[in-house]
Amino acid sequence: MGGLSPKDRAELMRKLTSRVREATAGVKKVLMVMSGKGGVGKSITAASLAIALSTLGCRVAILDADVHGPSIPWLMGVEDKAMMADDDGRIIPVDAGGVGVVSVELALDRKDLPLVWRGPLKTRAILDLLGMVKWGELDYLVVDLPPGTGDEPQTVARYLSVKNPEGVLVAIPGRMVTHIVSKARNFAEIVGIKVLGLVVNMAYYRCPSCGHVEKVFGEIGDLGLDVLAELPLDPRVSRAADEGRLTELFREEGVEWVGKMVELARKVAAGRTGT
Repeated sequence: MGGLSPKDRAELMRKLTSRVREATAGVKKVLMVMSGKGGVGKSITAASLAIALSTLGCRVAILDADVHGPSIPWLMGVEDKAMMADDDGRIIPVDAGGVGVVSVELALDRKDLPLVWRGPLKTRAILDLLGMVKWGELDYLVVDLPPGTGDEPQTVARYLSVKNPEGVLVAIPGRMVTHIVSKARNFAEIVGIKVLGLVVNMAYYRCPSCGHVEKVFGEIGDLGLDVLAELPLDPRVSRAADEGRLTELFREEGVEWVGKMVELARKVAAGRTGT
């Protein structure tokens, strides 16, 4: 889009906006999972929340909006799949245990090659995904936004603004992380995303032998948000994520993370916030 005249660029963006609105007409709610900071477990939270909403009977798809470091296909166990198109040229999400998965990663022939793209190309890629996917009738479109407040978050927020998107912020305890995540909170306010609350990942570790709880990283700082969930450190969760078995994990009994995620999904589905 960088080589277009201002008039042609405006016309192209008008057409893309119209296409996005048409494609997402059947989407009831958009839920954006944000952090502002990498390494806090945002993607695993987004994937788990999508699965949890699905277990409650909701129709759910998840958009991996991280162009440079997509991880949702791997977490959902569909990294070796590819998105296909129907007879009308509409992209069909890859099914992952009842959750539709859409990611640039699923359109690549060689998944080890980096996408060396700058702003305009990333914007066009996100808009093509939003506007060309056959989303169908969905209760929730969960969007895994990349860290920060750059091109991808701005594009998704702008072109899905008609859906009055809601957001969940993910953080881990610690002053530095709290400060950086506060930027994402302020970004959400600027672009019109209603933040439902905060999910504190790695909030504590529970000893499997004696049940003792240790807050390994300390306490979360005050972000002025309701805490929706405090998620534990659990090796079973990290193994399931690494092996693409998150959906299977939700069928196991006695996994504290799963219980916390289902409780979070119930709060989101009921439109409630707070602990």
